[in-house]
Amino acid sequence: MHNQVLNTEKPHKLLTVVCACIKDAGAKNVLLSMRRAPGIMGLDGKWELPGGKIEFGETPQTALVREIREELGIGIVPGRLLPYLHTNIWEYPNAWSHVVLAGYECELSDPSRNDLPKHARWVPPEDIEFDETLPGTKEFVSLAMDDDRFNKICIQFQSTTVSADSPREFTVTTQPTLFSRYGLVKYWGTVGNRLKMRIEEFDSPKQLDKEILETAKRRLSAGYCITAFHGPSRTYGPLLQLLEMAKRRNQLCIQ
Repeated sequence: MHNQVLNTEKPHKLLTVVCACIKDAGAKNVLLSMRRAPGIMGLDGKWELPGGKIEFGETPQTALVREIREELGIGIVPGRLLPYLHTNIWEYPNAWSHVVLAGYECELSDPSRNDLPKHARWVPPEDIEFDETLPGTKEFVSLAMDDDRFNKICIQFQSTTVSADSPREFTVTTQPTLFSRYGLVKYWGTVGNRLKMRIEEFDSPKQLDKEILETAKRRLSAGYCITAFHGPSRTYGPLLQLLEMAKRRNQLCIQ
């Protein structure tokens, strides 16, 4: 983002924005709203966590309660501040906006209310198409909700390029660690022997996804085939990319 070339003829604005990751009464769904910004590439028609700008003199929580009331007509109770900040630059017709976005885990002040405007909906985390959401949504949702896609991925590779009698295997699996929800464990070695292991930790699901894809590309380039994979019930972007890549290379060997 910092390398983005900006039109210096337009004013530059810095905005501090807060969003709400609102859970329903059973904490099984998160509330998303549709962004309307006609003519703004990457913004219009995307799903997002509702929220808005912090006005002068407001606390983040006060701004969030006000924005959700104005936008959706419902009351919320802000909870913990999620440990992530997202930044982005958007080009508007008359200005460039540099947005710094923080998120809060929230609940409804009246859980019995279920009347929402047409541009808002409750969605289980596993059903969110994150390619159709604004940047940062995935990070905030993963921190606030229990999402299987971050702790149930396991991909197994095998190679016989060195010796058909001693095939080598490589496994990459996501696993939360003591210090990070976005942990990745890698096992490798000769089939039937004790495997080596390395644990890696990441700060966001985006970084985790990137490392899974890069690791898979390296294994496929080294002649490995994918022999098994386990993932969320609803396959998401990185897994689809990986499987398509292996299929094109004739390296998808799942029985």
